[in-house]
Amino acid sequence: MSGWSQATLTQNDVVGPGLHRLTLEVPHAVASRFHTPGQYHRVRVPSGLDASFAIASPPGAAVFEYLLRESSGVAGALVALSPGAHVEVTAPMGPGFPVPRAKGKNLLLIGTGTGFAPLRSVLLAIAASRGDFGEVHGAYGVLTPAHLAFGPELPAWERAGLHIIPTVTTPGPGWTGAVGQVQELLPRLPVEDSALAFLCGQNEMVKEVTDLLGQRGLPPDRVFVNF
Repeated sequence: MSGWSQATLTQNDVVGPGLHRLTLEVPHAVASRFHTPGQYHRVRVPSGLDASFAIASPPGAAVFEYLLRESSGVAGALVALSPGAHVEVTAPMGPGFPVPRAKGKNLLLIGTGTGFAPLRSVLLAIAASRGDFGEVHGAYGVLTPAHLAFGPELPAWERAGLHIIPTVTTPGPGWTGAVGQVQELLPRLPVEDSALAFLCGQNEMVKEVTDLLGQRGLPPDRVFVNF
């Protein structure tokens, strides 16, 4: 498959300050090219502009989910659309995260902000075949508790043995969870040299976390990003 296909916006929900959770119904030819969590594709809005977005849902469905931030670019144009609107999409691309390599091993997932979207795809894929994987731990960092767009899913992940710690840099009244950047949570996460780590977020965070994991014995060739 090559080129562009039409997709339909089926859902657009505000899930945090300036954050939208969108779903697109895509053609089978597009959905069938979504092989592994962490892949992304390009979405073109009616103005003709396009950009790449990571898919937040797991492979296997005709509906793709996304977590987008309001902006002046293509993401902003997307979140301004109403259900029923049409956009164009390419087939998913990129290698994604090497989820098959994680089978039978422990896994660390570290993400921040909208960068946690492709890691949610990983979590949902693992939950569907939980017995194939070892321990799963991770950190999900955002600005404030209100920015935890996937916060309502944390209890279900915990019940599935997917231990993700949310952390905020600006806690509000009543917040009793972790405070600080995801890097500060690393001492609370188990790390072993046979584990794999999947990271997604700003380049500075990725580099710092990779260095810190290396100091704890996890070599860089076992740390992966999706772009």
